[in-house]
Amino acid sequence: MIVQVDPGSPVPVFEQLRAQIERLIVSGQLAVGSTLPPIRHLATDLGLARGTVNKVYEALARDGLVQTAGRHGTVVRGGSGRVRPPARTDLDAAADTLALVARQLGTPAAEVHEAVERALGRW
Repeated sequence: MIVQVDPGSPVPVFEQLRAQIERLIVSGQLAVGSTLPPIRHLATDLGLARGTVNKVYEALARDGLVQTAGRHGTVVRGGSGRVRPPARTDLDAAADTLALVARQLGTPAAEVHEAVERALGRW
């Protein structure tokens, strides 16, 4: 599972992580029945408190996307438990954030486009 958080982002790390895992589940990139990383491991990998990751997993369980099985881990249930707006909404929100930051930095549009192309190439 590939997720990352930006502690410098105005979006709380809890919400960054929750939204990323939700997108992975809803898009099918995390298959039904697959197990999420243990809380302790994911928290260590991302440099987060275990409580933060635990709250993310609890929120996903409340939304019906995962099922926690105690010591047996957290298992993906699927994307049917929650009605999601189109993925385009997430993309538009990310683009709005990028546009705002670029404008605040005074970055020309051509440089922003180049930065996005480089980022897409890395993923």
